[in-house]
Amino acid sequence: MPVLASIALLTGWAMGANCPGSFLSTNSTVGAITNSTTLSICVSKAQLITGTNGSLTLVIGGATSTAPRCLIYPNGLSPDLTFQLLHSGHVGCWSLYPPGQPINIVNVGSPSSSKIQSALKQFKPTVPRILVNAKPPFAIKSVIPFSSTAGNQQINSKLLSLPLQVRFKPVDFSWQVQPSKKVSSSSKFNWVADTVGSVQVNLKVSYSVEYLFTGITTWRRVQPNIIMNALPVSLQVEQRAEPPKQANEIPRLVSGPCQSGSVAWGC
Repeated sequence: MPVLASIALLTGWAMGANCPGSFLSTNSTVGAITNSTTLSICVSKAQLITGTNGSLTLVIGGATSTAPRCLIYPNGLSPDLTFQLLHSGHVGCWSLYPPGQPINIVNVGSPSSSKIQSALKQFKPTVPRILVNAKPPFAIKSVIPFSSTAGNQQINSKLLSLPLQVRFKPVDFSWQVQPSKKVSSSSKFNWVADTVGSVQVNLKVSYSVEYLFTGITTWRRVQPNIIMNALPVSLQVEQRAEPPKQANEIPRLVSGPCQSGSVAWGC
């Protein structure tokens, strides 16, 4: 009992060397207070998640976490000690039972950019496609509209054994038409055909990246953006000759109505 009381006085528990670093996890067990240093250090500002199979996950750094919290072994505390815990600010105490049960401690606090990139590199938006909103043949000086399939995307998966959502939003477009070297930064692009022959259209889309641990954190932005190159599209622009102009003739009267194939003068 004295050991429990001493832990109750630690109103400012902080993450120590035995706790996982940001965006990492470690395994421990629910045991006696004397050999559960990792749990007693990591419990501050954390929330306990119980899996459908009875597994326990202690999540550190979640947006919905409240602090401080305490651990109770194995079946609760005496009224006197419970009063001491509440008086010192320890609320929402958990009863972790039975002793020896495996528990996963996950820290989703503020990981470094390198750790985020390493963890999220397996998730990417779908490669965008270029859409040509006109039908061939394409003639010189004609207006050819382009757009793409780039749009908001969301992926539901798991990371560190926790439910994860990753979403991508197109924030920048870079169009290029070769060999005319025409460029545009809008989501849609109208090109006036100024080159005869084979033309290649390229598109580069920059996506913002955000992630969310469902029920644990809010949406968090990741830097840098992800750049995706669409497959280039080739077009053939033709040089069309203008139809010959008809000579203007003075209208003349004829003896009767003009019939198909008529060779009457003036028809």
